[in-house]
Amino acid sequence: MYKIIRNVIESKEYKLEDILYKIDKMYIQDRITEKEKTELDSLARDNAQAENSYSIQKQLNNIFERLEVLETKDKPTEPTEPTEEYPEYKQPAGAHDSYKTGDKITYKNKKYICKTDNCVWSPEIYPQGWEEVVEEEAE
Repeated sequence: MYKIIRNVIESKEYKLEDILYKIDKMYIQDRITEKEKTELDSLARDNAQAENSYSIQKQLNNIFERLEVLETKDKPTEPTEPTEEYPEYKQPAGAHDSYKTGDKITYKNKKYICKTDNCVWSPEIYPQGWEEVVEEEAE
């Protein structure tokens, strides 16, 4: 089972969330060892490709939403509220709204800064892509 999962990972044609789930499942079912699980988890995260982690339908939906915005662009808009410095994490639908290096988010009440371009994963799924911001308390 280990070799099959490794071959899939090396093909780089997988959704990161799916392969991590399958690795966990194989480990729970005692089909791979803890050492193999650790190695496969790391390999999967290192070889993950953003374009494999969002569906065509999500991309199409986003295109239609963007078209609607463009069609209404000339209409007067209401003033917008200032944006939060660390807005709540929102799962990207595709490359067009993926996180870029330097983007700030809040995820599970912790603040993070993105360390890589085209990141479509949460800090929980892809911790290598995020740096947790630790704020010093005022003395």
